[in-house]
Amino acid sequence: NGVSFTLEPGEKVAVVGPTGSGKTTLIQLLDALILPGKGDILYDGVSLRELSRAGRLFSVRRRMGVLFQFPENQFFHETAYEELTFALKNFFDLSDEEIERRARVTAGRFNLDIDALKRVSPFNLSSGEKRRLALVSALLTSPEVLILDEPTAGMDASGRRELTRLIAGLEGVTILLVTHNLEDFLEIADRCLVLSQARLVADIPRDRLLDRLDGLESEGVTPPLVLKVQDLLARQGVDLGGVVYSMDELTGRLGSRLDSSR
Repeated sequence: NGVSFTLEPGEKVAVVGPTGSGKTTLIQLLDALILPGKGDILYDGVSLRELSRAGRLFSVRRRMGVLFQFPENQFFHETAYEELTFALKNFFDLSDEEIERRARVTAGRFNLDIDALKRVSPFNLSSGEKRRLALVSALLTSPEVLILDEPTAGMDASGRRELTRLIAGLEGVTILLVTHNLEDFLEIADRCLVLSQARLVADIPRDRLLDRLDGLESEGVTPPLVLKVQDLLARQGVDLGGVVYSMDELTGRLGSRLDSSR
């Protein structure tokens, strides 16, 4: 309802908000799965409505990769390899050899064994492997925009760190991260969009989040613990020499401060 914002090429933007705030609907709009009831969406200045009237919505979808919250809901092939290469086979005129070459290169970056994927059903993979399979499948088409819906949901701490590291390493891709856990992506997000009751209530650069913690909580968003701790320390007059975005760095700064005071 009245949502308006701009995504710049190469940005990594987190979208947060309580359940029912409109995050999933936003994803479906951006991927042209549904059309806006009012207003419009522009891709490089080209209207989504115009593309729809011309029957060219595929030109938008080919530019995007989407990883939904439950990747198994996207699977329908017998083998994980067929699932992985589906988009390449259907959207591009490539030989089987070229498809496999591309798949091996990209899957290798995410520790997925192509030969093993040819023998296993995607439904028999672990939750982390399913996420990586769906992510690699989305990346194989070289999308300009990658939309990730709760990519770390249900994963343990090590799995979340590994997936975040992989996402951080993606270059030349605009990334929209929809998440309930902003802390997972605090180190890599350039800014944060806050949705509440289908409205965009805040568009906050990362370096201003520490000043807006009360506002996040008032909209039903749990502020990252690493920022809450720094806010409490600042109120006690503890200067860390700048904002940090990970608990590891925060504990390191505190340890250095204690060492220097001895």
